[in-house]
Amino acid sequence: MEKIRTFIAIKLTPEILSNISKLQEELKKTSAQVKWVKPENIHLTLKFLGHITLEKLEKVKTFTREALRPFAPFEISVSGLGAFPRIEYPRVIWVGIDEGKEELKRIAFSIEENLAKISFTKEKRPFSPHLTLGRMKSLKGRERLIEALAKLMTSNLGNMKVTKLSIMKSELRPPGPVYTTLEEIVLQEL
Repeated sequence: MEKIRTFIAIKLTPEILSNISKLQEELKKTSAQVKWVKPENIHLTLKFLGHITLEKLEKVKTFTREALRPFAPFEISVSGLGAFPRIEYPRVIWVGIDEGKEELKRIAFSIEENLAKISFTKEKRPFSPHLTLGRMKSLKGRERLIEALAKLMTSNLGNMKVTKLSIMKSELRPPGPVYTTLEEIVLQEL
């Protein structure tokens, strides 16, 4: 039985992706050993579902639609540069969400609760809305990267109105992942 690797996400506007690309170019000047995510592949993941059957995908669509029923379109602002586990020891470099963060947490919680009804495991860690820009491959250039992160920490990369969420298919290929939209769920004005 065919299984597809899937996740639920919010796609970003071309303007925000362009600003992310410029920010990555600035960080690349540090020559740090980072595997950068291609800007066109950056999205705001709300729930990773793993490999699921097409039959389960239909249930995911239904239960996600149900989870989103109480939510209307809302604004988010993409700003604030950081790193996991912390800026002094960056492993994953990310940009945060400022405005709209609480709404995103409520949506992620609603999706989490609803998909648990169809046997998806709940996340152990609390949802932290962020966009992954890159992952450190080695310690080479780390000091320069930390300095650049500190300087660019307050970068504002733009605002957008979230009007829909996407259920995405992820195919891992040698040149990098390929994402395909399987379903879009539009947030209704309340």
